Amino acid sequence: MKQESPSPERSDRWERNIYKIMRARLQSKGTSSAKRVMKRLAGKEKRLMKDVNHCISKAIVKFAVENNVSVIGFEDLTGIRTQTEHKIPKKHKYHHSSWAFRQLQSFVEYKAKLAGIITEYVDPAFTSQTCFRCNHISRNNRNDLKFHCEICGYETNADLNAANNIEHRTRDFRYTLESQGCQSITHTREMI
Repeated sequence: MKQESPSPERSDRWERNIYKIMRARLQSKGTSSAKRVMKRLAGKEKRLMKDVNHCISKAIVKFAVENNVSVIGFEDLTGIRTQTEHKIPKKHKYHHSSWAFRQLQSFVEYKAKLAGIITEYVDPAFTSQTCFRCNHISRNNRNDLKFHCEICGYETNADLNAANNIEHRTRDFRYTLESQGCQSITHTREMI
């Protein structure tokens, strides 16, 4: 059974799916040579994810530098795996559990620091339930992947709305820094 080649934007997921299929096949064999091959495959997959995360982090920091962004905001994802693991269907657990988000965040952190850009982790509480336009918070605003505000009627993708709220919180942090006279990461670190 030959698989079709992926589109460029889906190639890393497609390649990881191939590793997943190969690993399942080798695990079912259970021989010592199969275990050796699985160990080698694990290293290849780790290097693939590391390369993908380096490319993404480089693009994020490059965008920030080109657009004079002084603070890059991230959702504080501490404990996210344990909080969401029970909600994920079994067939999607591999993609959920193997996502190297912390590695991506650390790559962006060190590259941003080299460029003189601050990285800030914001509290993600209610970002997907808060309307970006009117700041109304309600569980009823979010329905799966759709966001519809009960008060002002604003409609968009729920994840995009949450990202806009994280950006807004990051801007608030930046304005606080600027009002205290902090212009760069060196000034901020001296104040702490």
